Amino acid sequence: MEKADLIPAEDFCSHHSVSYTFVSGLCDAGLAEVVTIEEVQYIHPDCVADLEKLVRLHADLDINMEGIEAIAHLLQQVSDLRVQLKNMTQQLDMYKNT
Repeated sequence: MEKADLIPAEDFCSHHSVSYTFVSGLCDAGLAEVVTIEEVQYIHPDCVADLEKLVRLHADLDINMEGIEAIAHLLQQVSDLRVQLKNMTQQLDMYKNT
């Protein structure tokens, strides 16, 4: 990944009107990933959509960091269950067709 592909965290924060301490808090909670290059923090483009969702939860719904952590955990569980359900459905279909 080249530096040109990364998004400066300062630009992201100013665009979404959030402080860097909020993004840093998300990183501390394991909900976001920031890369530091030459003392400048950058956000990977693949993480931006998830980070924007978390910012909207905080800004639009006024949810605190603990609430965001809980919601992110529940959303991950739902995603994991969907994958598990898909796999089990495929296995069931395989047994039906034999």
